Amino acid sequence: MRAHVTVLALHKGGGEPHEYEDAAWVGSSTATGEARSIMPPPGPTCRRGGVGRVATLRAAVADGASSSLLARRWAQLLVREAGAAPSGLLRTEAGFADVLNRAADRWPDHMKEYTRLRELRGKPITWFERPGLERGAHATLLVAHLAAHRWQPGRGTWSAVALGDSCLFHVRNDAVRVAMPVEAAEDFGNTPPLAASSGQDRDLAASHAALARGTWLLGDRFYLATDAMAAWFLRQSENGRKPWDLLRALDYATPREWTTWAERERASGELPNDDVTLVRIEPR
Repeated sequence: MRAHVTVLALHKGGGEPHEYEDAAWVGSSTATGEARSIMPPPGPTCRRGGVGRVATLRAAVADGASSSLLARRWAQLLVREAGAAPSGLLRTEAGFADVLNRAADRWPDHMKEYTRLRELRGKPITWFERPGLERGAHATLLVAHLAAHRWQPGRGTWSAVALGDSCLFHVRNDAVRVAMPVEAAEDFGNTPPLAASSGQDRDLAASHAALARGTWLLGDRFYLATDAMAAWFLRQSENGRKPWDLLRALDYATPREWTTWAERERASGELPNDDVTLVRIEPR
């Protein structure tokens, strides 16, 4: 399949770029090694590109919980693990829970490397940081998988699985065909289910996961968004606007133009002041 992909990311207003705690990944699940990743996890910036001649396309977004230390590192690890996971694990809630725990199994090595780097920089971990590090990091995660039809061009299948309130929107003919796992702007809360770097109970994580699947046609668009952008998208749609048209206009925005747009939406109260991440996929 072919697709046009745009990734937009921005840190909280009033914050610094290094404080951005979301993550995004776009790649092909059928490739191997480094070839899997078409777009690596971005910092707070704009990335775009064309994807051509891949059997499948996978994208993931994660929102690190600011209340936990090293949330950005955990979010990045989650999207990379989701990108590398066998497709079968993303077709069931239980398989998705296994993906989360695979990431958690890798976390101790990340902590060892983080500790080593801190010591090399002459800034070893302090006593007051240790309780937070022992509690671990937390994040939401959404993974979408698109595949082309084997013999019918311009159509295919898609599936998505999520834990927490990062969302997928499937748009066709100027209408939201699917919104998951949150379907209304008023349904966003402060305590979504989160993936924990310390690991999670498989059955409990599976019970909190949301799974959806469908078919896509040429001209359809998919949006993966962390909670702030997802809430904006739903609110715009519920008020009779077409957020997909506004976002299409940002497809070729410069980082400065993207930042200006986000700051204007935040100032108006339309966009919550939080880290913002959006992946736009248009199959072609």
